[in-house]
Amino acid sequence: MRSLRAGKCIFFLLICGVCIGQQKGSAGNQMQSLGHYWFVMFGKGSNWGRDSATTAKLFQDHIHYIISQREPGKIITGGPFLDKATWIGFEIYSCKTSEEVEKITEADPAVSSKILSYEIHPWATLKGEVKFE
Repeated sequence: MRSLRAGKCIFFLLICGVCIGQQKGSAGNQMQSLGHYWFVMFGKGSNWGRDSATTAKLFQDHIHYIISQREPGKIITGGPFLDKATWIGFEIYSCKTSEEVEKITEADPAVSSKILSYEIHPWATLKGEVKFE
């Protein structure tokens, strides 16, 4: 287990080093840099499936809330998974701190009513690489 963790850490540091090393090209021009985001995974909460009419209303409220957080750029993208996996869906947040992500997530009607549970994970990728058409 320890060697697996060490391997993951080395891999992560190698990728970060490559990304950071690519920030300036040979002519000194600016290239892509590493962006820091938050990956929020949604699962079934403790009140999942108890009252279908209430759950349907809360999912509508959840969608409206997510859209309201996309407009100012706090949530970049995400959505539900279409299979019967353990995770219901995800959102990618663009926030400065995990506390800000938690505050936004806790205000989600589906989360505050415990229809959805969540996990927050810091996530890094090259800036500009997350694009959808």
